[in-house]
Amino acid sequence: MTTARPSSAAGSASTVPRPAVLASATIFTVLAWAIIAVALWPIYRAGELVTLAVIAITAATAIALASTLGRWPSWGTLGATVAVFTVVGVPLAVPGRTVYGVLPEPQGLAELFAGVVLGWRQLVTIDLPVGAYEALLVPALVLLLVGPLLTLLVALRGRRPALAALVPIVGYLTAIAIGPQSPLLPISTTIALATTLLLWMAARARHRRRDELAASAVETRGAGVRTLAAATVLLLLAGGAGAAVAGLIAPPENRTVLRTTAERPFSPLEQPSPLAAYRAVFDPAVAELPALIVDGAPAGARIRIAALDSYDGVVFAVGSDAVDSASGSFVRIPTERPPDILPGERTTVTLTLERDHGVWLPTLGQVAAVRILADDADDLRDSFVYNATTGTAALVGGAPIGLTYELDVVLDATETAAGLRAAAPGPAAVPGIAQVPEALTDWVAEITEGIDEPGAQLETALERLREDGYLSHGVDEDEAPSRPGHSLARLEDFIGSAPIVGDAEQYAATAALIARELGFPSRIVLGYGPLAQAGSTTLLASDRTAWLEVSTTAGWQSVDVVSERRELPPVEPEEPVPVVRPQNPAQPPVEEPPAIEDQAPPEIEQSDDEQLDPFWATVLAVLRVLGPLALILGMLASPLVVIALLKRRRRARRRRQSDPALRILGGWRDVTDAARDVGLALPATGTRRELAGVIGRPQALVLARVADRALYAPEEPDHEEADRVWAAADGVRASLLQPLTRRQRWGAAFSTRSLRRYPDRMRVEAGVREP
Repeated sequence: MTTARPSSAAGSASTVPRPAVLASATIFTVLAWAIIAVALWPIYRAGELVTLAVIAITAATAIALASTLGRWPSWGTLGATVAVFTVVGVPLAVPGRTVYGVLPEPQGLAELFAGVVLGWRQLVTIDLPVGAYEALLVPALVLLLVGPLLTLLVALRGRRPALAALVPIVGYLTAIAIGPQSPLLPISTTIALATTLLLWMAARARHRRRDELAASAVETRGAGVRTLAAATVLLLLAGGAGAAVAGLIAPPENRTVLRTTAERPFSPLEQPSPLAAYRAVFDPAVAELPALIVDGAPAGARIRIAALDSYDGVVFAVGSDAVDSASGSFVRIPTERPPDILPGERTTVTLTLERDHGVWLPTLGQVAAVRILADDADDLRDSFVYNATTGTAALVGGAPIGLTYELDVVLDATETAAGLRAAAPGPAAVPGIAQVPEALTDWVAEITEGIDEPGAQLETALERLREDGYLSHGVDEDEAPSRPGHSLARLEDFIGSAPIVGDAEQYAATAALIARELGFPSRIVLGYGPLAQAGSTTLLASDRTAWLEVSTTAGWQSVDVVSERRELPPVEPEEPVPVVRPQNPAQPPVEEPPAIEDQAPPEIEQSDDEQLDPFWATVLAVLRVLGPLALILGMLASPLVVIALLKRRRRARRRRQSDPALRILGGWRDVTDAARDVGLALPATGTRRELAGVIGRPQALVLARVADRALYAPEEPDHEEADRVWAAADGVRASLLQPLTRRQRWGAAFSTRSLRRYPDRMRVEAGVREP
């Protein structure tokens, strides 16, 4: 006897799904992609993303429904999608290239279609959030238009509708991959997406079961309620397991995403150290020439050219090639950084370059927005890169003389430092310094002897450096000789000479090493200031200086360390008398500081960190990327695992019954359950022989007779007969699966039809209850 297999509820390319199927697929598609839009929020943090998400998801849903109801060919659906993308793309994703905010400019269309290919790479090389800067909303538009469209088309017109759940998973992983290193609600969005997809799968199963019951003319009252209850239980189990795993595994503060491995547009290590050329600005031919015009900066502000925090024994540089230094990472920034990222009162400052500054662009405070005032402003703006850690900017390719630009800045309250006496070392991470001049180590130990607090030690050492030092650039005949440079040999000579003679290059470098010796993270800042007055100021080349910045628990503090210009004392003809350190009997003896090579590296040094084995580093990187996918797939697969375990437990319980009659009835019930799982519509009120006729296997008819005899015959069956029944049941079950495809076998294995309660699911006949 042959029974027609019921049709799928999902529909196909040649059929139109029922309204209930259309509604559930549409609702869950919109919910899933709304969650992905939330995952995109940390990238943009702008109202334009909300507008784009609403319009893109709505348009994609409308196209998919129209394609399904109208039975459009694939080329028609593709053409409609491209047309909608062209019409709404520029106003939504490139709002700066529109007329009246609606009509696209030709340049806007060019940027729109270029952004489909190039926008992804630009997005991972720019500082976040990007807002509506240039065409960086194009990747979000592509994701939120194409993603929902594919999801709904696969669910309504695909041959395998279950694969529609994979599209939101891929979209979610894409949003994470192009997002920030610091995750925003990673567990919440993951669980929300997994819950939505699980509910969708439960709704699809309910629709499919309803069609099957309708095809077999079986009473369907209560079937939907039972399906929903079972799906809810499975969902609670899966959600509880996922929440437990998420609670045990704390998310990392920084995750590995595409922007962590993307090649940066600017590497400061390829540029010469700006501090090495410091002495050149004091050449008499250029010293009195204008270098920078500043308008709008308050009095006391400092204009920074570059911040240098790594030292290789020859020069101080920006960033480090030995460790991963945040100060060496320069990225593009959007048109304006939002107030929640950069809080504080903003000031607009205009600067004009009157002298070549190389690639470095003078700035002050923290830059919130930059505007280039030039004919080629767009090209120059694209070359602007910024490091928020140090507040340093650069123009890739060099800053032209005569360039005028405006900066919206937030001035740091710690730029003008109070005293350092009560300060403690801060948490800032800076590249380690391999070696310090021995004379400097001895000098610091002598100056700070008897002082316990690190802040007081640092303040005392810097005051002593200013008091004992003399300023000389060594370029005029009436100045004391002073060699340029800040290598180990030069600083050894600088601190060991009597008197101490040098300029800001040597003073700032020495002060930075002193701070490191005392445990304070430090860096050198090259620039101008503090400004003597507000308003418009013209700074000369000779106004350039360098100062020290130290990290304390209150933040970075600026400290001027250069001595004032004064006459050098006459040189004593006799040999200097060696200074003997007095011993204080009330204090314990001071231990001699260990040699440099015997000292433990300071906590701030990172260059000697043990490197992880490359193989395990690769494994960890892969796990970080695949972790969210594994979590989602595990949560989606957990209901299937529960179904398989329930069926396995049921079969084992029936096979191990102590009563042979119950074992025989269990074997028969195992055959009928297998028939229902493969899709056969067994009548709910049929006899065993009628059910065997529907199953259509000769062995099934024999099993039906044996089961009837076990219930109604006066003699009791034995265990050998029960064993033969189970062997025959295994054969019937295998024959039912043999003609099925691999996909249909998987569907039967995870089907819940046999787990539901039917009218004849449990009844008492001849005093024996069926298992």
